Amino acid sequence: MNHPLTVSFVLLAVTFLPHAAPASDKVPAESCIAACKKCAKECETCAKCCKDDGRPECSRMCTTCQRMCLVCGELTESKSDLAHDACVLCEKVCGACARECSKHNAECCKQCAKVCKDCAKACADSRK
Repeated sequence: MNHPLTVSFVLLAVTFLPHAAPASDKVPAESCIAACKKCAKECETCAKCCKDDGRPECSRMCTTCQRMCLVCGELTESKSDLAHDACVLCEKVCGACARECSKHNAECCKQCAKVCKDCAKACADSRK
């Protein structure tokens, strides 16, 4: 589920975040890449499940989180100057997705909430 316009929008938004740091001293640790990939996959699954089961808000949040995780992983993997800022935003989006998924009892939401919490923690830890 790749949406170039959304990914472009996220990249544009990250570009204008204040305090962009040079790649040399602020690239997040690579530990967040695997977490972002896992979270993107889980969010894609949950978005489909929630859409099918009539939870449109949760589906939209999962889709947003999936896209953000893909962008963050890509920027971190390429050691982009924007990786740090993307990682900050990814942590926030994953936290929001975890909170939304935690509102539901569906198994897909429970699993997604856990993976999103793990990804948010990995993003936070990778910037230390």
